[in-house]
Amino acid sequence: MKNNKKIPLIKEYHIDKIKSCLKCIDGHPFDRNKQKEYILSLYPNKKDKAPEHKEKSVFRGMVIPSLRGLGLIIGYGDYIRLSANGKFILESESMGEELHQRALRAVTFEIDKNKFQFVDILQKTPISIQTLLDCLDINAPSKKQKKERVKKWCSILEQSGLIIDTNKGLLVDYPKYKQTLLDMDIQQKDMEIFKKHLFNAYSEIGKETGGIVDIADLREEVAVKMLRNNEAILTESQFDEMLRETPFATDDYIVSLGRPMGAEEKLFKYKGEYFRTLSIKRLKRE
Repeated sequence: MKNNKKIPLIKEYHIDKIKSCLKCIDGHPFDRNKQKEYILSLYPNKKDKAPEHKEKSVFRGMVIPSLRGLGLIIGYGDYIRLSANGKFILESESMGEELHQRALRAVTFEIDKNKFQFVDILQKTPISIQTLLDCLDINAPSKKQKKERVKKWCSILEQSGLIIDTNKGLLVDYPKYKQTLLDMDIQQKDMEIFKKHLFNAYSEIGKETGGIVDIADLREEVAVKMLRNNEAILTESQFDEMLRETPFATDDYIVSLGRPMGAEEKLFKYKGEYFRTLSIKRLKRE
């Protein structure tokens, strides 16, 4: 039986170019004009296009939809910025190539698990692109787009090192895959270290927000702190898992969650409900 999948079309699938685009956005958060200017400069071969056509085809038509489809940016219009996973990828580059590659694979694995599930299919025996196409029922406007979606995501998986292209087809790279599974296992994380960084990040961000902090901001800040201080991998889903494992009421503090005002991105799911913000009240001991 075929598995029906609704997967995004990732038009920009070159990882080095994706990272360059993330740097453009990170350097100019909430400044759409600067983001557009710097991203368009990464595609000089499209200079023959009129500026408005280039913006439509490259910035609005390729880069932004691809980064959004991968979950590496959040926000719309003048409020686009990196997601925690997008920031995590960039920050890991300063931590050495090995740790950066592990971080990149962890985020790619998380995207695959949430949107594609190709890694599960490619675990046992080598599979050709055509065989993969035949066994998937992908919701796409045409056969051409169906093939394009599969090929481009497989390319990202290969570039990240999660899969390899053997003589017999695509197959999971087992040593790197096993390391990724370890990196994604929250049981391998130190909960006390996580809580320390969580409370520190909350205190830092909360000073500017009156104590009500977007969970999306906490994801980013805690991931960066754990990476820099402990060389630990912490993706968005891992943060959420560990936050759910954290006691929300103790003798020392009470954690409160705030509901979103409407449909929003990257909400935190807790006990079947969705939340956007978090606040922490410290309790005084007598």
